[in-house]
Amino acid sequence: MRFELMAHPDTPPDRPDMTVEVWLERWEDGRAEISYHLQAPTDEIVLPDQPRRGPADGLWQSTCFELFVRDREGYREYNFSPSGAWAAYQLDGYRSGMRLLDLEHEPQIDADDNGDTFVLDAIIDLEGESRFGLSAVIEEVSGTKSYWALAHPPGKPDFHHEACFAATLPPMSAE
Repeated sequence: MRFELMAHPDTPPDRPDMTVEVWLERWEDGRAEISYHLQAPTDEIVLPDQPRRGPADGLWQSTCFELFVRDREGYREYNFSPSGAWAAYQLDGYRSGMRLLDLEHEPQIDADDNGDTFVLDAIIDLEGESRFGLSAVIEEVSGTKSYWALAHPPGKPDFHHEACFAATLPPMSAE
């Protein structure tokens, strides 16, 4: 399924033609591929290269792509950095009870920069049927940060807000 993220009205990007699109596909084996496509001259975007690969905290402080998924225990938050670093958390409720998510398999992250488009692909385990939200923090070299999501609540950007869980996971399909 294809989704288009919207910039929060209070935090627009410097470039009005910037777009963020996401494709999400779930496979029968319980994995999902999430492909984030940032359309903008990438020399104007901060694309972190540290830390490289593996788990890391604070990724949302610069350009970062995110997935939030409701589950029986609250919700999960996944952060994917252009560097290949990632974070995964379980939360009991709105911004509460946050702890590291115990993953059976680490996310596989690949990135491609062609100058006009930056693409980040993440493959994660994602079973079940649930509401979810897609989001991104885009930092420009000018220092501007824009906050992108499927939907935004009133007030400041808040990806944890119920309004951001704006879609239902697509059914699983054969690879």
